[in-house]
Amino acid sequence: MRDYSLYEKAYLPDPGFPVRVFCNLEDDSDSGIHNHWHEQIELLYFVKGNAIVECNSLPIDVKPGDLIVVNSNDLHRVQDGWDTITYYCIIIDTSLFQSRSTDACEVKYIDPITKNLIVFKNKICNDSEVISCIENIINENEKKDIGFELSIKSYMYRLLVLLLRNYINKILTPKEYGIKVRNLGKLNCVLKYIEENYTEKITINQLADMICVSNYYFCHLFKQVTGKTLSEYVNSIRVNAAEVLLKSSDMNITEVALTVGFNDINYFSRVFKKHKKYPPSKVRKTAM
Repeated sequence: MRDYSLYEKAYLPDPGFPVRVFCNLEDDSDSGIHNHWHEQIELLYFVKGNAIVECNSLPIDVKPGDLIVVNSNDLHRVQDGWDTITYYCIIIDTSLFQSRSTDACEVKYIDPITKNLIVFKNKICNDSEVISCIENIINENEKKDIGFELSIKSYMYRLLVLLLRNYINKILTPKEYGIKVRNLGKLNCVLKYIEENYTEKITINQLADMICVSNYYFCHLFKQVTGKTLSEYVNSIRVNAAEVLLKSSDMNITEVALTVGFNDINYFSRVFKKHKKYPPSKVRKTAM
């Protein structure tokens, strides 16, 4: 049976030091189409170009100097803008913060994080203390001088304090977290199916049958997990794919609309402008 899971097993090269820091450079070829999630916290620090990051289907505009915090189990993806974008990824397994002995500090602050009960705000901008921590982590990772692991860990703890003081979005109960994970698990195959078949006709009945639930329950579950109706979600994927084609192919706008699954060019233009805040014709003119 084909695996439609959007789960991504984060690569951490050193299990004894569960942090990975690397630089991503993306052009406008394929970014923005594929959602994924993982248990680890991921920090995205943008240094060049404008982009949109979707976290749980909510679009977040980012510019150089902005930091995105991707919480554990957040569905997310990065879309480029008009320019090539460069950003650093810092993937952190929360076991980094656990010690061999349990003390009051760990019970009070670390346990809720390792149990994924604390949800941080996704976007951080204009915070020099936070960005200083991020840049120091990047520099230490690049130089790899003696003790760089200790230095990175110290900056991680400082960053954690800043996030706890200023950027908590929500504190979940264990029951709420369990429901979140179960719901995400239920929709894994559905979301992956949509990603791979968005050019075809997709119906609520078809997807509800896929996970053996009623149409009513499916609509409720889908909106709860993604924040969008099925139509809104599919259209957002089609629009992202259309923008890539408008930038990189010589197809006209009608051909692009048909290729990504829209049968009505006027409807395509309205939906595109609603999502992107500019018409598809602007993309084509800029790309020429």
